Amino acid sequence: MDIAIPEGTVNALKRTGITEDQLKIYILLLKGGPKTVSEISNDLRKDRAAVYKHIERITKLGLVDKGLSDANVYIARPIEKFREIASEALEEQYVKERAAINSMIKELESISGSYERYFRSEYTMIFGRKRLYQELRKLFMETHSEYRLIMSGNGLLRSIRHGLLNDYVEMLRRGVKVMVISEVNEQNAREASMLYQYMPFKHQSGLQIRLNIFDQDRVLLGAIQHDEDFSINRRDDSYLLIYDRRLATGFIRLFDAILASSEDASIYLTGVM
Repeated sequence: MDIAIPEGTVNALKRTGITEDQLKIYILLLKGGPKTVSEISNDLRKDRAAVYKHIERITKLGLVDKGLSDANVYIARPIEKFREIASEALEEQYVKERAAINSMIKELESISGSYERYFRSEYTMIFGRKRLYQELRKLFMETHSEYRLIMSGNGLLRSIRHGLLNDYVEMLRRGVKVMVISEVNEQNAREASMLYQYMPFKHQSGLQIRLNIFDQDRVLLGAIQHDEDFSINRRDDSYLLIYDRRLATGFIRLFDAILASSEDASIYLTGVM
């Protein structure tokens, strides 16, 4: 007799300590009634010694009983007993696994360090350009994989004049992927060409936001304010620093959409580079 058991059931049984062959013996006894080891061996086409070991195991578990009048005959106990044994085994396994996972979580909590804050929602207002540049340099140092930047043409000019090019290059040196969208115009062509030498960037005209995304979990956002003023001492500019991975994902989509509609800046740097 060939008894087919779904793979998912077999995998679940492993967690209860019942093997596929042992379940087949139990099913055979449920269907065919009391049988001897020899009869089970013939019906399942299994080695008699192997069948005897399986019978011993499921008898100890309580799935099978020996016959009252003939100890060589085995009888399947009611299905409710199978449900009880399987449920208890799975519950015991669950308790052990939950304890192991909780232990690991405690261990991870003890070593999570400062990175834990990147996955909490946290908002900080930044006022003034000097403070902005200070915060940017801290964020640059904490960036390990990628940095995305959208800035106006004047923002590009200011960032180069105030020394941020060195910070961009330092990130590149550390292996950070730097992606920039900005505007090339007559006023910033020289600074734009300096930037392009290190990191080819995309051109988009009329940009009205300043957007920085660090490692897909931190966002620095600002509207264009006093864009014609190139002084670093401007105190009334304001920016919002956001620690929120899910929100950062939305801004990454915005960045990618603008990037897809942008052109390579080299087109606008002809004669400058």
